[in-house]
Amino acid sequence: MIQPMKTANESNLCWCVSTGRMPSRAIYFGVLMLSALLIVTPASADDDTNHARALSKAFRRSAERTLPSVVTILCRHKQESGQNSSILDIIGGPDAQVYDSIGSGVIISDDGWILTNHHVIEDADKIEVRLHDGRRYFSDKTLADPSSDVALVKIESKSELKAAEIGDSSQLAVGDWVIAIGSPFTLESSVSAGIISGTNRRRRLSKDVSGQFLQTDAAINPGNSGGPLLDIDGKVIGINTAISSNSGGFEGIGFAIPISRAIWIKKELQTYGKVRRALAGIRVKALPYEVAKGSELPNLSGVLVESVVAGRSGDLAGVKKGDIIVSFSGMAVTSDVEFAELVLQSPIDEALPIVLYRSGQKQELTIRLQEKP
Repeated sequence: MIQPMKTANESNLCWCVSTGRMPSRAIYFGVLMLSALLIVTPASADDDTNHARALSKAFRRSAERTLPSVVTILCRHKQESGQNSSILDIIGGPDAQVYDSIGSGVIISDDGWILTNHHVIEDADKIEVRLHDGRRYFSDKTLADPSSDVALVKIESKSELKAAEIGDSSQLAVGDWVIAIGSPFTLESSVSAGIISGTNRRRRLSKDVSGQFLQTDAAINPGNSGGPLLDIDGKVIGINTAISSNSGGFEGIGFAIPISRAIWIKKELQTYGKVRRALAGIRVKALPYEVAKGSELPNLSGVLVESVVAGRSGDLAGVKKGDIIVSFSGMAVTSDVEFAELVLQSPIDEALPIVLYRSGQKQELTIRLQEKP
């Protein structure tokens, strides 16, 4: 697992108590309020218990629905690496005699394609895939995009494979319940729960890997890499990728690749054997509130164009410095991170609509993106 270093601050709670003589009328009303609380407390407790049971059942259904699609991936690498071998070396067992790394993955098609992280299978000369029901397969067919840390592993099976259902990561909001499944520290098919702590987190996780991530506090540990992050319905909405930790273990901050991005990378790899990335030649920044308010925008959201590269797609489309882009390829633009991701995943050399405001006037242009060199 990639482990950027972070720190967290702690906060304290205290009770404040006041003293003094209470008037008799206050005592009377206090008795009435206490009586009311005593009357409703049993019902409230029952309601709370029922809500807790309902949530527990939702977690259970979600896990049961997806566990058959979650796999453990064991690799032996071409070159020894202390980082890759540490988990199995510490835990030991027969697997440590054959393999030097362990990760997770999720079956995304019934013909045997598995989605995982590139760093799980990087430089592997032997890959074993283990299913939840005990079946084992070896794979020698992989596709990978190192800069996004997304990889595909193919297994051939004569028996049925259950593909996980894919969700919509674009609809996630902070506070949504999520579930992580994987093989932390070789504990196969482990399930943990948490919430979405942040969306659109643009991070550089290493010198090679950067992008837009989901942040979660669902427990993710070494061995979870490549496993699915699920919504409460058991649909895959992310691929667990990294943790931010001072200790090497989970400390409440984990990152997952949004499934919309992972699926786009999958399609590029399967179609072209590489990931083609689009280039607009437009540099944008977050839209200051004062500028948005003075520009008569419908939703006070968008991105401000800082510069346009001459001869690139934005310039050829007529985009100018100072424009406010509010929509790209039919999708609303609310942040510079979102705009970058929309451009990155848009089709190359196709006519795409771009809506912007210039001097308070709405304009609709057409842009054809170029492939990033």
